[in-house]
Amino acid sequence: MGANPRTSLLVGNWKMNGLASARAEVAALVQGLASAGGGCEVWLCPPATLLASLAAEFSAVGWGGQDCHAKPSGAHTGDISAEMLADAGARAVV
Repeated sequence: MGANPRTSLLVGNWKMNGLASARAEVAALVQGLASAGGGCEVWLCPPATLLASLAAEFSAVGWGGQDCHAKPSGAHTGDISAEMLADAGARAVV
């Protein structure tokens, strides 16, 4: 029997960065990943306010949310549901 190859997973998140600086950081990361030759699946989990813009612009990485509320909707000020994160391009949550 052969060995079961496993893919490494690298997930990162950040807080309190605006869209312009986030775009520059993601662009640099994507460029670095391309020159490194792969071998690792990379997911980024930016603040919810940046998620849709970044996910629409960069497809070389996976996108996730930092947090989500257990309920799909309701009067939960400051919270975001898994459904809302999915609408913004997230496929995972930290």
